[in-house]
Amino acid sequence: MRLDMQALDWWVVVVFLVVSLGVGVWFTRRSGKSLADYFVSGRDLPWWALGTSMIATSFASDTPLIVTGFVLTAGTAQNWTWWNFLVGGTLTVFVFSRWWRRAELTTEVELIALRYDGRAAPLLRGFKALYLGLLLNALVFGWVTKAMVKVLRVVLPDHGLLASETFTMGLLVGITLIYTALSGLWGVVATDVLQFVVAMVGAVVVAWLGVAECGGLATMLERVRAIEATSGRDFLSLLPTGGDAIVALLVVPLAVQWWAVYYPGSEPGGGGYVAQRMFAAKDESHARGGTLWYVVFHYAVRPWPWIVTGLAALVLEPRFAGIGATVGASGSEFDAESAYPWMFRLLPSGLLGLVIASFFAAYMSTITSLLNLSASYLVNDFWLPLQARRQAQAGGAATGDIPGSVAIARIAVAIVAIAGIAVTCSLDHAGAGWSLVWEFTAGTGLVLLARWLWWRVNAWSEIAALAASIGTSSLLQIDAIADAVGSGWRRMLVVVAITSVAWIATTLATKPCSTEQLVRFFRRVRPGGAWGPVAAAAGTPTASLRRDLTLWFASTAATYGLLFACGHALFGETATAIAAAVIAVVAGAFVVKGLRREEP
Repeated sequence: MRLDMQALDWWVVVVFLVVSLGVGVWFTRRSGKSLADYFVSGRDLPWWALGTSMIATSFASDTPLIVTGFVLTAGTAQNWTWWNFLVGGTLTVFVFSRWWRRAELTTEVELIALRYDGRAAPLLRGFKALYLGLLLNALVFGWVTKAMVKVLRVVLPDHGLLASETFTMGLLVGITLIYTALSGLWGVVATDVLQFVVAMVGAVVVAWLGVAECGGLATMLERVRAIEATSGRDFLSLLPTGGDAIVALLVVPLAVQWWAVYYPGSEPGGGGYVAQRMFAAKDESHARGGTLWYVVFHYAVRPWPWIVTGLAALVLEPRFAGIGATVGASGSEFDAESAYPWMFRLLPSGLLGLVIASFFAAYMSTITSLLNLSASYLVNDFWLPLQARRQAQAGGAATGDIPGSVAIARIAVAIVAIAGIAVTCSLDHAGAGWSLVWEFTAGTGLVLLARWLWWRVNAWSEIAALAASIGTSSLLQIDAIADAVGSGWRRMLVVVAITSVAWIATTLATKPCSTEQLVRFFRRVRPGGAWGPVAAAAGTPTASLRRDLTLWFASTAATYGLLFACGHALFGETATAIAAAVIAVVAGAFVVKGLRREEP
């Protein structure tokens, strides 16, 4: 199905693209002073800007399609696939955000040089720069772009130059590439704020009109419950039902997945663009405040317009959920991921253009962050150390920024974009990327937490975790082994178990980092945990984690309370919504009180 975009709609889209390009280019001079300005905005971002930028980055063009698909295929509770990461998000806020900011790094990969020494450290740093900068982020680029192509199929005309998906995607990537390469993180964050507003307005508009088309919220819910009664499926429950679903969606994710899996935006302890924004904060308070704003809005508030849209699509066209008709094959008009763009047919001229612009906003905000972040890995953690070694071999002194570094960074942005386009062409659908990342990073999260909390962890620990995770996941791709282990959460537990044993055994079998290296890291970051020998050598006591862990628990309860309060209120379950809101308010008040008592 194609929508009839009118001239007004195209003008809205064009104006948005021009404004986004203009805002990004405006910051070109400011970002060109140094790599610190280009990659971490001179460490001068306030909490609201860096937090909003995180939210905008995590709001990609694939997200509404996949969340809506979850609702249609397995019900609202299927979102526990990613809601479990909230636990790790609040842990990052109250334990790790200050440590990241104190480290004063440019990328998360640079932590390797601060935390470890020995021959393995530069090898690990170089590998992770390429692994994250090219492989992982190109995969994310691919699935986000694949989702955007699905949206374009609905809105492009039948003839003319714009009828070509390739041309339109090339134009969109080109605009994004230009201002990302020129403006660095300054331009990325500034356009993120604009794009966040446009994207959220678009999501609310689609949900609002979808509910109106169903006859109002009460009528829509009544019709959904009627479908539940005839189909035997549960679309409205916020918690999974049935033994297998409870284990797969609630028990294993909350017990293991949130700390075991390295997923972009939900890395255990923080990482990726979340760490980059914390590096760019004015100080520790802004780093934590921005991350808290991101976690609360990302998990508890933002999903509901998409979930409501999925329920409206279920009522208006049951074929999206396979009720009453055969579901089309992946990529067809009635596959679950197509439900969201299918709802655009309800939009009048002008609003349709706004919603399409909101998808462009969602896409561009994610891609700009990916390009800038990937370039930071390639330049800061691969190219610069390589140049420093060459200078040392030539008898010169190692320097910080090398002349022309910003120009190299802009070239790196283009290289990552080309790699991402190549991945896009190889993916079948947007959800395929999520599954690949979860499978091949399972088990690596624990060592990323442990490197902050246990002095004994070294570079070989991380190398062993990466090798074991990738190797075990690869073996599980073999049909005979996969059949013996089982699918889903069973495979993840196997990978986590083998990876954990591998890196812990490697840690105990190899030498720790030198005392000088550990003391240098400890004095700068002042972490808590098992740092006894290092703290004694540094003459500084180990920080207590009791207060931070208490705030972590309270903030987790508050955010989940808000999530349930929003959901139950929308679904007309007033008493449950009030109870969840009370939990959110009480726990939130405890967190606020704890923050006010914080020592300088």
